[in-house]
Amino acid sequence: MIRKKLSTQKSKSAIYKTAKYFNKEDGCVLFESNMHTPLNASKKDIAKAISQSIESDITDSKKGRKQSVRTQHDVVSFHTNDNVTPEQARDIAKELYEATHKLSNRKYSLGVHIDTDEVHVHIVWAIKDFDGKCYNVSNDYRNIERKCEYLEKKHNLIAPKNRISRDIDTLNNNSKYKDKTAEQKKDLINKKYADKKPSSNERMLEIRGIISNKEEMKTDLKILLQQSSSPSDFINKIADNGYNVIYNGKTSFSIQHKDQIFKASELGLSYKTLKAKLGDDSGFEQTLKNKHNVKKYEDCFIASNEAEPDYMKKIKPNSVLATKFKLIQHSDKVEYFYNSASSKKSFEYYKDPSKVSFHDLSRQSAKAGIQRLVADAKPPQSFTVNGPDFFKKNIWLEFQLMGLEAKGFKLEGYKPTPADLDELKKIQEQYASMNKRPEPQPAPEAPTVAVEAPKPVEPVLPTPVQKSPEKPPEPTKKVVQEKVTPTNDGLIDDLHDMFGPAKATPVAQAPTEAVEPPKPVEPAIDEFYIPMAPEPHPEPHPEPENRKIDGDYSTYDTSELCDEMADIVSRIKRKHFIGASHNDIAGHRIWDAKHRDYVHLKTAIEQKQYHLRQELYKVHDEIKDRNPKLANELDSEFKKSMKYNTRFKPEIQIQLDKK
Repeated sequence: MIRKKLSTQKSKSAIYKTAKYFNKEDGCVLFESNMHTPLNASKKDIAKAISQSIESDITDSKKGRKQSVRTQHDVVSFHTNDNVTPEQARDIAKELYEATHKLSNRKYSLGVHIDTDEVHVHIVWAIKDFDGKCYNVSNDYRNIERKCEYLEKKHNLIAPKNRISRDIDTLNNNSKYKDKTAEQKKDLINKKYADKKPSSNERMLEIRGIISNKEEMKTDLKILLQQSSSPSDFINKIADNGYNVIYNGKTSFSIQHKDQIFKASELGLSYKTLKAKLGDDSGFEQTLKNKHNVKKYEDCFIASNEAEPDYMKKIKPNSVLATKFKLIQHSDKVEYFYNSASSKKSFEYYKDPSKVSFHDLSRQSAKAGIQRLVADAKPPQSFTVNGPDFFKKNIWLEFQLMGLEAKGFKLEGYKPTPADLDELKKIQEQYASMNKRPEPQPAPEAPTVAVEAPKPVEPVLPTPVQKSPEKPPEPTKKVVQEKVTPTNDGLIDDLHDMFGPAKATPVAQAPTEAVEPPKPVEPAIDEFYIPMAPEPHPEPHPEPENRKIDGDYSTYDTSELCDEMADIVSRIKRKHFIGASHNDIAGHRIWDAKHRDYVHLKTAIEQKQYHLRQELYKVHDEIKDRNPKLANELDSEFKKSMKYNTRFKPEIQIQLDKK
């Protein structure tokens, strides 16, 4: 059983959309809510009633700071071989949230889905409970995982092989390390298990037999790293082999290849890593400055031959263009930006001639641009693509996956290679397997009293259970059983087996390999923790991947946080600060909080600067939690750099890494 946080809702309309999703016709077989909803109402009316009920609690509050987050949307999924009925899945999910969130004391709605191989429960719960208190439990996923462990044993469910809370508890219960701090235990673990799992997107590409751009870059760059004699020599080698080096300040840099840009730390090639492998290099920063080069691709566009397009026709609300992008309309064009903190521009859309000109050359951007053109075009219609081959390939792939040729559209300007056709086939096969219709299974003979019936909450009236048609619909997004909590991708996979708890986690009899048998305790612990001299190697060690997860600052070490803070500060402009630019971080945070409701009225540049400052606050908070003294020194350095318009120089970082 896996619980995962999907999203939060900050508006009435967002709650409405979410409520419509988990109570949708093609997937939801069991719906329940403790909010009053009209009897025999349509799905839309039920969603409206839920959103109105939650919003009324917000508008009734006249005192205190305005509540921004209304609800949270989570999913609880069960293993493919867990023979649970929709009713049992609902009751187990409610039992979990009653123990962790006091579900009976807050408004909630849930829907049980069987549109994938795993039965899963979507649940939306109100942040504010019936007592008027907001849920504010930091890092609650640990407690939730432990409760999942308890319920798996109670209901004889299959437990995931890897669970971070279980691994940490196993280590904490070892008396040999009771005097170690949490940070020391984490360091000990990471020294042994340094490899990081690939991201979920990379794992999906791996399943299709496709190597991601990131993994391909890592493989090529590691070969160049083994041939280098110093960090500067490595930079010179990658620059000579078609890679672009982007200087981000001090020893921080990024690497660009075609349309892909990754921070060096994401590729396991930060200066800290290069220094440990190739030695210190006093001229490294100057080398980065000399090799700084950002490749820009001009005239990347897809154009239509439509003389008079139906300009800015409404698009589908669930399309990538509608959900992932925002727009700014001008007299001669419409600019589309990603709905991300960076406010990165994706493309510009022109009416005369009907054309999409791209700034970002990724496949997601390509798909959104095609959706914009197709929405305004009438078949039969031809589109012409222009740009480098890798960009044309992205346009062609998305064009084929959208099935536009069958609808009367044609793409000119690119001829696919045999490798392109093979990649398209693999992607289509993967999509087909994800959309496979699940076969109906008879209900298990297990007694229905395995889960105690929930008590009614008064005076709230529950809505009668609504069941879907007998024939299961086609699945939507697949809930992956083996996915670990995103904030812990850099932690260990095998700690549970290495430490061998006294009792194995009970699992269902099929399949028996759901949890591997424990290994002997003492030999593994001794092997793990006894310091050993490194053995000589004729060739350099393979470079381990960085365990940190980009954007999740709890996974960064303190040195990486200082690097991240320096990178963010280097991109912040004094002229865009509200109030005095020489304020400390707390002062800027107060000003931004007062004016956050007006950010959407600002220009794209000012919005980008605002979101950069929000990232700065997050990084600084993480540093402050670990080392208040260091945070104060960095704050002082930041204030000085803003006041005198000088470069932010956190020299403390270098001192911190010394042992």
